[in-house]
Amino acid sequence: MSSEASVKVLRTLAELEEISREWESWPGHRESQMEPYLTFLRSNPRTVRPHVLVVYRGGRPDSILVGRIDLGHISCRLGYLRLNLPAKILCFVYGALRGNPSEENCDLIVSSILQSLSDREADATYMNFLRVDSELCRLTKTKPGALSRDYVHVTQQHYSAALPATVQAYYSGLSPKSRWQAKNKQKRLLKDYGGGVRIRCFRDVEELDDMIQDVEEVAKRSYQRGLEVGFIDSPMTREGLRLQAERKWLRAYVLYLEDRPAAFWIGDVSRNTFGSDHLAFDAEFGKCSPGMYLITKVIESFCEDNREGVTEVDFALGHAQYKQVLSNREWCETCVYIFAPTFKGISLNLGRTVIAGTDQMIKKALARTN
Repeated sequence: MSSEASVKVLRTLAELEEISREWESWPGHRESQMEPYLTFLRSNPRTVRPHVLVVYRGGRPDSILVGRIDLGHISCRLGYLRLNLPAKILCFVYGALRGNPSEENCDLIVSSILQSLSDREADATYMNFLRVDSELCRLTKTKPGALSRDYVHVTQQHYSAALPATVQAYYSGLSPKSRWQAKNKQKRLLKDYGGGVRIRCFRDVEELDDMIQDVEEVAKRSYQRGLEVGFIDSPMTREGLRLQAERKWLRAYVLYLEDRPAAFWIGDVSRNTFGSDHLAFDAEFGKCSPGMYLITKVIESFCEDNREGVTEVDFALGHAQYKQVLSNREWCETCVYIFAPTFKGISLNLGRTVIAGTDQMIKKALARTN
């Protein structure tokens, strides 16, 4: 390994604010978007402190892995039974690795994580959905010892859409079936509501109260609310939206049918990519697919409006039919744990492996036998 490379662990907010300014000053490292992370740290009651790894090369930051230490739990499911195992967890957020993802940098990062676990800074490390073809994922799985290694992985597909210069070119890149589904749902909604269809984009701080009021009207009637997931009007949510609006990142689209909010799609624009954060529709309008209508019209607006500069839509984590229909790129991601080489860490690994492993085996058996 290069003698010029070294890793520094940042454990205070002051250190993070300093590295954020330093990182953004170097050529090629535009918006680190550290501010949303700092906002979350200040408002999350479960967070003990930040834990950010910076690889320096030649005295300059070359890559950053953004994380924190939380007082939380490791969740295991066996059928409908959910068990939460209390633990002090070193969490690395989704998309935590920024900068140069070289094998040498990733090896230094994983070695630093293993040292922190050996020093009892946490009971386990959680890597939130890494690309399975990345060096960081490979090393996280293989570098820990046998008792600290994760043997039960949760994987999923991630979908995105690369946007060409015209709407016609975008639809031409989809399969005939996907193209028909998108267009058919648009026609159905317009047939039912005609001139009563309107989409509004909220992006400024002054619009947040009106936007949240309309979004909440939809969210409370959505299926996500019944599952206690999705958009929830809370101080933390409002603070995040305010920060996005102040930085001109926010794009919140609301579909109105006869002046009633029927669906919303909230995201942010960064590095020419629109990242999806929250999406839902009022179940009362479900038969006319307002969510699909809103998504397709927003994508069309990105293709038509060069001022936005959006060349890709990231549909975020999780599987959904609309993502398969409208995407033209996909890859596989997986969550990975590393457990501390301590009695508690090894016990957590054993308990999770038995419970979650049994659950996966039963699901596979049921799938094979239909």
